[in-house]
Amino acid sequence: MKRHLLPLLLISGILHADTIEPVMAPNTERPWIGKEFWANPAEDWNLSNGRIINRFSGGNRNAVILTAEVGPAEAAFTFRVRIDQVSFETTGEGFVGMELGRKGRFNDFRDSAIYGVGLMVGVDFKGRPFIGFPEESSDKIDLPLEGEVFEFKAKPAEDGLYDCTLNLIDVAGKTKGTCSRKIHGSYLEGLVAVTASSRPPRPSNFLEPRPENLPAVPTARGGEARFAFSDILLNGDKVIARPEQSFGPIAWCTHTLDNNGILRLLVQSVPMARESGLEVSLELGDRKVSAKKLDSSSRTALFRVLKVSTDQDTPYKVTLAGDTWEGIIPALPKKGEVVITSLSCNDSSGFPHNDLVENVRAQDPDLITFHGDQIYEGIGGYNLIYDQRPNDRAVISYLRKYYMHGWTWREILRNTPSITIPDDHDVFHGNLWGAGGKAADITRGFMNPAQDSGGYKMSVEFVNAVHRSQTGNLPEPADPSPCRSGISVYFTRFLFGPLDMVVLSDRQFKSAPAPLYPKAEIVNGWVQNLNWNPIDDSAHPEAELLGARQETFLRNWAKKPAEGSKFRVAISQSPWCAPQTLPTATTSDADVPGMKILKHGDYAPDDEPKADFDTNGWPQNKQKLALSSLKQAKAVHITGDQHLGTTGQYGIETWGDGPWWISSPAIANIWPRRWMPAEEGKKRRSGDPKHLGDFRDGFGNAITLHAVANPKDIDREPARLFDRAVGYVVTRWNPANGQTSLEAWPFWASPAKPAPDNQPYPGWPVVIEPASGKRVK
Repeated sequence: MKRHLLPLLLISGILHADTIEPVMAPNTERPWIGKEFWANPAEDWNLSNGRIINRFSGGNRNAVILTAEVGPAEAAFTFRVRIDQVSFETTGEGFVGMELGRKGRFNDFRDSAIYGVGLMVGVDFKGRPFIGFPEESSDKIDLPLEGEVFEFKAKPAEDGLYDCTLNLIDVAGKTKGTCSRKIHGSYLEGLVAVTASSRPPRPSNFLEPRPENLPAVPTARGGEARFAFSDILLNGDKVIARPEQSFGPIAWCTHTLDNNGILRLLVQSVPMARESGLEVSLELGDRKVSAKKLDSSSRTALFRVLKVSTDQDTPYKVTLAGDTWEGIIPALPKKGEVVITSLSCNDSSGFPHNDLVENVRAQDPDLITFHGDQIYEGIGGYNLIYDQRPNDRAVISYLRKYYMHGWTWREILRNTPSITIPDDHDVFHGNLWGAGGKAADITRGFMNPAQDSGGYKMSVEFVNAVHRSQTGNLPEPADPSPCRSGISVYFTRFLFGPLDMVVLSDRQFKSAPAPLYPKAEIVNGWVQNLNWNPIDDSAHPEAELLGARQETFLRNWAKKPAEGSKFRVAISQSPWCAPQTLPTATTSDADVPGMKILKHGDYAPDDEPKADFDTNGWPQNKQKLALSSLKQAKAVHITGDQHLGTTGQYGIETWGDGPWWISSPAIANIWPRRWMPAEEGKKRRSGDPKHLGDFRDGFGNAITLHAVANPKDIDREPARLFDRAVGYVVTRWNPANGQTSLEAWPFWASPAKPAPDNQPYPGWPVVIEPASGKRVK
């Protein structure tokens, strides 16, 4: 008989050899409930004295077991858990118990843990034991629960069905309630979870094979339904142990190594107790580095190590509470082509994106850059925790979503250096005008009015935790003084082989337009007063884009290239223009998610460039100032944010006199923007479609579009993902000839795929010579 016993919740002291002793003391109190679990949502759960407790009520709160699953074998199994009621009044139409056969859409345990749906088993708040869903005719038990054991047993019957029984056994060993039902075996296969919910499960015909889309229990916060779970047992010949699927205490690591041999390695852990006192150790080859304590908010540890070899690979090993993470710090690229892959904007459709990860891996990147929106509000389900005061629950809400980013990319990041910068959604904003780090006005709530006021809706501690967790492996800021509010900065310089790079924050210091132009009646960055002209009326002496500190830094960088550098690169969130069109009568982009995705060959009939103040086409005077520095540096600008893959050349005084940019498509696109102006582009290259060439964007900026990946209905499934022109960017830097290849690739494509999926999007590659500013191919 196979037996998977979860040692985390045993109070008897029977521990597996790989159990993390330092964090398993009987008096443990922490948000992270253990490496065997994924909690949905993590901020609503706690580990306390050997029990996992649902601390906050809502629909479909669950703790999913990662390290075991019910398999396809025609065999019996038992799932057992002890449940105590923590809140002695239960409100709503909810239930408490178990979930079996939890599955997602993409046949990956990570997807199943976060988005999976299964068979609900338990007791509802009327006291009715049930399997599947409660029925009015069921016998009732008395509530509250006081340590009853819920024991579910399943054994094979006929025609693919299983005889299933739920027994509720009190502390004296007496059966308090029972329920039986025949269930088709397809409902039982998958992950299992313990669950507490203030919303009910939905009925289904469990005698038939499981439908593709089993209805999920709603997740809204509310009600009162808090319970503690302990003594979890899952065993039987139908159970498969999956210890390799555990998560934590080390979540993943990121690192950079610069030309001076300085290594910055950031360890991201799970949410330990805030004041855990735990230390992380690092071995670098044969070299032991002084241990670092976990940061109490971001749950990270940062190692800065000098004199690391840039000429040969260096193995590393990180240890935290008995858990280890190993990888390679690769030698710097000294000769030949340097490859960067760049990504942004992940709403998690298709999570965990296994195909995309392998496609990026096939490009064999020397460096990976993530340009923002590593998370969105909706990913992983469950509402955000908004709070402008220090609030660890809000930080954990962010971390749970950010872990999805790490869970997707960590195997590549294990051995590949990376740059990650946050954008608006990473700090729980739909749009962000950071206004130098001030606090946003939240007197009218946390939505558009707060954002339009400028500044940050969340606390300084929260924003700093985001900055630390995403940018902590970057070289030290060029000007490290925090904003007046205390919010940290991260703009910096990074010397990487033949590349002299700057990392910029083009949101943090940007002015909010609404307070500057009250007559424009700006809502969420969009002018509602149609008599106000964003081209003629939007000049303002106080408007900022990068802010004075970054302007000075960028100007100095442009004047002084690093010795031996062959290329200069600027990394930021968003292109410094407004590359989007919408129908003429449209006055905001709120309709973008619902706009029809056009078939190949179709074209929008009356689109025009629009002035979205969320883009960096404004303020025009500061945009031109920043572009002048990039032009002086002969730099290429790599960005994300707009959900639209574009490559073009900025204009400063006129078309084609500025630097080049490439902006990545979204990884998964909830806002499928497009560039389809009714007016044809001027000075197009021979054979180029009419949406390429010279244009003015919605703010009047001169831009020359050389390639665009517009959303198209391409008959690929899932259409929700693939019809929206999703993908990634590859840039190739060739020191031998001074040329750079700019490429936007579809999500599904890589050089390792058979034709036609071995090519970038149509229009790419665009090959340029940054030193001359000319396109050569």
